[in-house]
Amino acid sequence: MERLRIWVKNMETKQQIRKRHLSQRNAVSEERVLASSRQISQRLQEYFQKQRAAGNICIYGYYPCGKEVSLLPLYDWLLDQKIPLAFPRVSGEHMEFYQVHSMQDFKEGAFHIMEPVEKCRLAEFEHVFCLVPGSVFDRGGNRYGYGKGYYDRYFSRHKNLYRIGIAYEIQVEMQIPSECCDVNMHALAMENGILFLEEESIWN
Repeated sequence: MERLRIWVKNMETKQQIRKRHLSQRNAVSEERVLASSRQISQRLQEYFQKQRAAGNICIYGYYPCGKEVSLLPLYDWLLDQKIPLAFPRVSGEHMEFYQVHSMQDFKEGAFHIMEPVEKCRLAEFEHVFCLVPGSVFDRGGNRYGYGKGYYDRYFSRHKNLYRIGIAYEIQVEMQIPSECCDVNMHALAMENGILFLEEESIWN
């Protein structure tokens, strides 16, 4: 039976896998979203505390939409600690990250997602940890987004980022099919901890 289940999954297309996982995520209760988001935020806060002790860091985040993992508690802590924090803004087929100084520096933008307001400056930092949402990930670091390709295009132009996928455990499979245009994550942050696939030595 297990072999049959694996075979059926292997027959799924990328679009079918994405749709299945988004349906599962949308079925998660608000209580679980809140509890899991707090867990993941705490895992990342502990990690960034250690990274900050070793040197200056900057975080590129995302504003949660729907039942995505909400890292708002983490963002409040980062701002309180004066750690540079930036979020994406979409323009046409591309997006860029802009630094915010408050969680009030947002307005509704593309796809009804909150984006930094116009006064926010373009973020151009080194040693950046980029927190990446998605529909599904695997334990090799592969990621499916939402079908628009904004993150993959951004990563193709900005390679010097440490990419951390953010996901509930139910969003992570052992392996999903990948394409040449897909950009792998360096780590995955979930409720039970952070799975490191590549160390921060990418900056050395």
